Amino acid sequence: MKIKSPRYTTYLASMVILSWLLYTILTYDPEWNKTYPATQGNTVTVFLIDGLSSEIFVREMNAGLLPNLKALADGGTYVRQGICSFPTMTGYGYYPFITGKDAPESGILGLRWFDRKRQIGSFRNYVGRTNIRMNEDLTDSLQNIFEQSKPYYTASINTFMNKGVTHNIKTGWEHTTAKYADMTLFRWLRAIPLVGQKLAPDHFEHETRAMDLAVRQLQKNPKVHWVTFPSPDASNHVHGTDTTYSLLLHHIDSLIGGYVAVAQKLGQGRNRMIAVVSDHGVSDVTENLDFCGWLQQETGLVTERGKSINLMTSKLDEPIESYQSLDGYFVINGNLAGYLYMKTPGLPPNVAWAENLTPELLESYPGPKGKTDIPKILSENPQIELVVYRGTSGHITVRNGRNKAEIMADTAGRLIYHPLEGNPLMYPTHLHHVALENSEWLDKTLSTPFPYGLVRIYSLMNHKSMGDVVITSRKGVDLAHDYELFVHNYKGGHGGLRKEIISVPFIYKKPGSKPLIANGMPNEDLGRIIVRHLAGD
Repeated sequence: MKIKSPRYTTYLASMVILSWLLYTILTYDPEWNKTYPATQGNTVTVFLIDGLSSEIFVREMNAGLLPNLKALADGGTYVRQGICSFPTMTGYGYYPFITGKDAPESGILGLRWFDRKRQIGSFRNYVGRTNIRMNEDLTDSLQNIFEQSKPYYTASINTFMNKGVTHNIKTGWEHTTAKYADMTLFRWLRAIPLVGQKLAPDHFEHETRAMDLAVRQLQKNPKVHWVTFPSPDASNHVHGTDTTYSLLLHHIDSLIGGYVAVAQKLGQGRNRMIAVVSDHGVSDVTENLDFCGWLQQETGLVTERGKSINLMTSKLDEPIESYQSLDGYFVINGNLAGYLYMKTPGLPPNVAWAENLTPELLESYPGPKGKTDIPKILSENPQIELVVYRGTSGHITVRNGRNKAEIMADTAGRLIYHPLEGNPLMYPTHLHHVALENSEWLDKTLSTPFPYGLVRIYSLMNHKSMGDVVITSRKGVDLAHDYELFVHNYKGGHGGLRKEIISVPFIYKKPGSKPLIANGMPNEDLGRIIVRHLAGD
């Protein structure tokens, strides 16, 4: 057997020590040493499973492979179809749970969006180092449950919509090494003896480490505790819903079970509500559309989609003049949905992007190949599913291929679905041309391909900073060809409005509550339940 040289042994030992020192420095957190007033009143823990497939969840729970989640569901309230925000996006979709308000009321419009009122940093992109900008961009008109819980200790793990939280931990490095485990650098780091798993954990090790931190936070009895499990979403993006996806749900189930047991042991069960939620479902992908390239080829119009991630800077400071050569800006959300913002032709950059186009200009937009009916040509692309835009008289127009309908509100605020050609949202005929309350739209559309879609579309499109057109992709297609920095093309995603993406299970259990099964619930309704619980109701 060949014996390694002393020089090699010294080198290896040095690498291990240096790696461990670097890890220790990077993970040092002075917050652990701070003290807060003893927590009073009701408390809540929200577990968010990022990218939870309702189909796989039900299958695995019925097979007895999610015993801890089933115990929570059997002892509390199990919502079969929790309705997520639209677009179905991480971060943005958290807002309803922490405020009880619909996500567009947050003042931001997704994980990426284009803020028409800004002259600097119009493209708001919260992926990467700029994730800190999400909290900064939130409206100040409403306090969330972290802000309302002062002066008590509040804590979060792996969320960047947590304005006002006192102890915020993000395991971003571990998330990256797990999501992109096949990269040479991370494989090399993982191979380092003794410390490799610490330096480059996989998804299972990452979630275990994050939960260890959460349990440590639990010792301080946080008034509000938010724990995000990012691995199902990350795994789906890179690999689709393979066996690993299901195994990750099993692992998360065991971690939640351990947390609940510790909370009970600490005597927190008398006051602590436990909620298990998700921000979106997932959908596997086999085709990746280069939207900007396709649109230019068809119409001659030049659009740009911006960076997928900001690694080198935490600033969003690109001037509006940098978009002068463009006709439009395409913003990708979740890779299965996007916003198209068009420039008003003939105006200087500082005002050309400031206003939405009129319906007449949108349907007759001047370009190198003549005037283009943008919504029509988008709806003719077989890889695009829904095309949504503002029509005349404040109505919202929805296209799906050759099908076309309008969404409008009556004087009482009730919404009406008015098909013009075909039936783009595939709602049964008895729901056509009738005015219904939002709760009625929820009950009557749960079994359709786009549950509660009409309400979500109308809410989003009436936000003043919304783009000119919202686009979702057909099943199996994403809108982000060669967009992602490390893997280029995803094999799974979210963002759209289809049932498997917008409908997820919710579970919540309050102390002393009785078992209940609910067919459907929007995420803002669950948020209101959380807010009331913290207030003592």
